[in-house]
Amino acid sequence: MFKKLLITLLLTFFSTQATAYIFKDFVPANISKIHVDIVDHAKEGCWTNIGEVKRYTEDKLRLAGFNVPMDNFAVYEDKQHYVFVITITSQRNAGLCFGVIELDITRATSLDSIIGMFSLGGGSSIFSGMQNVNQGALEIVGNFLEKAAEP
Repeated sequence: MFKKLLITLLLTFFSTQATAYIFKDFVPANISKIHVDIVDHAKEGCWTNIGEVKRYTEDKLRLAGFNVPMDNFAVYEDKQHYVFVITITSQRNAGLCFGVIELDITRATSLDSIIGMFSLGGGSSIFSGMQNVNQGALEIVGNFLEKAAEP
């Protein structure tokens, strides 16, 4: 019980913590296509609008001029093919949700037989004391993509 209370207090203290970075290379001319991939680690109904968040992200990317295929991501097709990954990890404590929203724009790459991931941007936000993260997920994605569109 004390451990859960301590975790809740720490997350409440850090609930406004957010980080983000975006390389200026994240423009439609440098990206052949970008898939949106969802990783759902939310428990107990803390995230219930997963499809809406995916469609919203795809629509925002298309409006910004990116090629966003309708199919699900299966494999990187070329060196300019990226994946926008949205991961939400959350659970309930005392009836309210706490957790983290993570965003990452990545692609697999290799250099001199070394395979790794290359990121053009990412961010995270810690939240707590919410009924669910539905609205928060939309806001974090929207803010991130607005930041990416800035010159």
